[in-house]
Amino acid sequence: MRAAIQLLALALGGCSPMVTRSPPATDSAPPSPGHEAALPSGFPVIAGAVRRPLPSGDPGLIALWETDRLGSAGYDFYFAALPAAGYRIIGLYPGGDIALIRFIALPGVTWQLVVHGAADGRVAIEVRLDRP
Repeated sequence: MRAAIQLLALALGGCSPMVTRSPPATDSAPPSPGHEAALPSGFPVIAGAVRRPLPSGDPGLIALWETDRLGSAGYDFYFAALPAAGYRIIGLYPGGDIALIRFIALPGVTWQLVVHGAADGRVAIEVRLDRP
């Protein structure tokens, strides 16, 4: 599944961006061990999402949740919630099995929000460092 996400990100890297608002002026929390970044305080989280531990072998993964909200609910939530929280969306890539939103996390820092099916039949929501 991780390889499929990487291929999607590579394929979509050259698509044209959508511009919204500027990123918020917030401090980011210190990174968790083995990870390069952490979510800023107040980052939007879809209602009912359960935070999952981050695997140690994926330093680009910043946060991981699972939700029972199936279909496009996660993508739709973040499409509205990121700009409302002050994050500027620079790329929208809706999809069937995997959907991706690229956004400015902090000045000069681009992150990706990836929504895809989880092994247990739920929906996984990942926030990760931008990658080609």
